[in-house]
Amino acid sequence: MRQLRQATEDDAELQQLKAYIHHGWPESRKLCHPSTTEFWTFGDELSIIDDIIFKGQKIFVPSAMRSAMLTKIHEGHLGIEKTTQRARQILFWPGMVTAIQKTVSSCPICIPKLPSNPKQPLRSHSMPSRPWQKVATDLFNWNSKDYLVTVDYYSRYFEVDQLHSTTSSAVIQKLSADFARHGIHEKLVSDNGPQYSSEEFSRFATTWDFQHDTSSPGYPQSNGLAERTVQSIKNILDKAKTDGHSALLSILEYRTTPVDGLASPAQLLMGRQLRACLPSTSHQLAPKTIDLEIVVQRRQHLQEAQGRHYNKSAHPLPPVDKGDQVHVQLHKGDNWQPATITAQHTAPHSFVVQAADGGSYRRNRRFLRAAKTTPPIPDDPATPTPVADTQPTPHTSKPAMTTTMTRSGHIVTAPKKMDLYKTFTYTNKHTHSH
Repeated sequence: MRQLRQATEDDAELQQLKAYIHHGWPESRKLCHPSTTEFWTFGDELSIIDDIIFKGQKIFVPSAMRSAMLTKIHEGHLGIEKTTQRARQILFWPGMVTAIQKTVSSCPICIPKLPSNPKQPLRSHSMPSRPWQKVATDLFNWNSKDYLVTVDYYSRYFEVDQLHSTTSSAVIQKLSADFARHGIHEKLVSDNGPQYSSEEFSRFATTWDFQHDTSSPGYPQSNGLAERTVQSIKNILDKAKTDGHSALLSILEYRTTPVDGLASPAQLLMGRQLRACLPSTSHQLAPKTIDLEIVVQRRQHLQEAQGRHYNKSAHPLPPVDKGDQVHVQLHKGDNWQPATITAQHTAPHSFVVQAADGGSYRRNRRFLRAAKTTPPIPDDPATPTPVADTQPTPHTSKPAMTTTMTRSGHIVTAPKKMDLYKTFTYTNKHTHSH
């Protein structure tokens, strides 16, 4: 408090403000000293106690003390909102909230500990127009053994193969067998694992003539169909093991069961129902033509419904571009560290960044925090917005509509009122005369 008192005494501009507080403010804002113009609208709230200026119950902080006060305000390293609420209880100066926002958002202690970004609006994969045109693939481990799953986007028909190793060669061998069985697809979607990001797999895609798209590292949601299929397969395998039945028979039943209100995966892929354990007639097993347009429309309808549900709690993130200074989260839940965007990947919302450790990483937009993403918090609501000066209405003997202007800028017109006293006097005078 001694330092605040001394800083107030040493501030030449505040001496003029103290003079107005002691002796009264000018009638017009235009007549105020330039250094006090911003205080004119709430001058009646200012007071001086023990040589310190107060706005209501809040201490007015001189310019020389504001940097020190910002350090004290953020001493507990709370977030912007809590820090602002704490400061608004006891301190005031013009632009205080903006200064707090800049201080907290640039704090080197707080930035690494910021929470992860919220999920973004759902971006669904394009729907293929025919079977086995677009497939997804992924690796998983079950019962201490490695497996490869390949699933068709159109029919949801999947192939699952046990791997003797998780190298690119082993994955390519199994995929080649699946492609020889069902044909070569046009697009393959996978994660960014070492099996799929190797030069060997790139040559495989070129030789077999298909497009290979990879999801951002640490963002399996981009390969959501394969991830969901893995969970379904693990569920099938677990139940078959518990029941002591053949897992292959359980997989066969899955392939012959209708999905999403459509035909079964086998019917959608091959145009025929597979003979399984349930009794079936020759007519039921006969090949049937599936209307491709109906399937595509149904899939798109389900995608839109899923997107509407998902986006209820999703929030778009500010755009970023090559050369932007950002903070990156190398893995979900990790601390944020400074980085620079060096390129935008061909995949949507995927960027290549160079982190502070010198490494180059590819990450989804969700793991990048752009600079100045904090929404602005309005300044002290007790501070009214300055309004234009108004000239007083000259007094006349004729009744006139009285107009006044509030501090918020609204013009208020007083209604005409009947003079009951004159009316009463006039009535009595005429009554007595008669």
